[in-house]
Amino acid sequence: MNAKELIKLAEEKSLGVCSNTGAFIVETGKHTGRSANLRYIARHADIEDAIDWRSENKALPYPVTEKVFSALGDWLGGQKTFQFNGYAGAFPVQVTSSSPWHVAFANNMFREQPIDALQTIVKEPLTTKVLHAPYLKVSDLVSEELPETLIILDPKAMRVAIIGTAYAGEIKKSVFSLCNYALPDYGVLPMHASANCMEDGSQSCVLFGLSGTGKTTLSAASDRYLIGDDEIVWTNTGLSNLEGGCYAKLIDLKAEKEPEIFKAVNQPGAILENVVYDPDSKEVDFCDGSKTENTRGSYSIDALSQTYNQAVEAMPPKSIVFLVADAFGAMPAVAKLDEWQAQYHFLSGYTAKVAGTEMGVKTPSPVFSACFGSPFMPRHPSVYAKMLAKKAASTGTSIWLLNTGWTHGGYGKAERYPLQVTRAILSAIQTGKLDSVPTKTHPVFGFEVPTECPEVEEKWLACPEGPQVSDLATRFQQNFEHLSTHASKEVAEKGGPHLSH
Repeated sequence: MNAKELIKLAEEKSLGVCSNTGAFIVETGKHTGRSANLRYIARHADIEDAIDWRSENKALPYPVTEKVFSALGDWLGGQKTFQFNGYAGAFPVQVTSSSPWHVAFANNMFREQPIDALQTIVKEPLTTKVLHAPYLKVSDLVSEELPETLIILDPKAMRVAIIGTAYAGEIKKSVFSLCNYALPDYGVLPMHASANCMEDGSQSCVLFGLSGTGKTTLSAASDRYLIGDDEIVWTNTGLSNLEGGCYAKLIDLKAEKEPEIFKAVNQPGAILENVVYDPDSKEVDFCDGSKTENTRGSYSIDALSQTYNQAVEAMPPKSIVFLVADAFGAMPAVAKLDEWQAQYHFLSGYTAKVAGTEMGVKTPSPVFSACFGSPFMPRHPSVYAKMLAKKAASTGTSIWLLNTGWTHGGYGKAERYPLQVTRAILSAIQTGKLDSVPTKTHPVFGFEVPTECPEVEEKWLACPEGPQVSDLATRFQQNFEHLSTHASKEVAEKGGPHLSH
């Protein structure tokens, strides 16, 4: 069945409805986001040292893993199931589900053909198999004392079990987490990031950033071509998109602000999760977050009009940008990082949560997620950080921190950096114009802060001072304590902030 047939069948089964623009609207039940605390990694003795067994990577004994996979496979074998076969990079992917719309989602998110350049590196990969039962309970399968919702990743066998959650993002993120485990062995750096370039693949730029920092918005620029918006791989010869689609946050989506994404999610084939719509007109209200702030839209990258040729690699990145939405008025608008600072901030993965980015958040709080995507990078973060530094050094790639958060004074007291200011700074980074402007060394963080930028007023480039800066620096130091055992001494000493006592 193709995606259109799968969606039609899902509608007949009352699993969703079509909007007035033809997009398919679904509800995912009580799980409206990833169930990070219910995700486990199968524990194998021969690869145990390759996994970073932190909170996001909880271990499940292999005998229990095998029992769940066996029972789930038997159950699916007795049901009417739907199947997708495609690729994540060069890894064959097979999704088998009891739900037709989830297979349509997989059709949106994965590639029809492998990446040629990656296929020459990744020889004879295992097929990544996803067994998916979103409306089943774990207790229906096994008697072990396990949560009723369960996600299991088995990196040795390259297989995934998803039980008891209809949130489709679990499929995408599980597959890519396994790819992110496997790729470093081939000398390929997987990145939880977006990337864009010029039409010919030049001036490529990788943008890292946690939710709410503007990664998807900034990568979809009118004067550039999107390589991918979430899962990028860097070989020795260039950049490419591991996936075949996009999974965008939709809250407050407006046509005038993000026309490309708005168009993509308002056409047949798009799948909209947990959005609010008028029951009569079927018109979607993207500004209504009453069901969840994490409304999502899945669509094929072909739905976008300005994408880079997905069959070939773009050139290695000219620039890398770490997006942070600082809510404390402690970070400058932009800063250039040296090799040690780049590794330190990559390992830190900082942003801030504010009201509206996550249910229950009332006051700003700092968030640190190593590699700007810790839950999806199973190896120790230093593995990815060292690869990033090595590749950047070999290609002369410049690395920057770009603050999409609040100016001096912070959230609730000062204004957020306007999008046009952020875009102007990003453009200056991507074109190389920011490489030659005057800079000021930050007294605490040590990075170089530009004091001029084309088409940006000087007031936006001020270097924040005051107790909020030292307070945030202290948070960085505290967070880095658990990373320092694996990071080099130079990264710990030269890359982070320094406070005078």
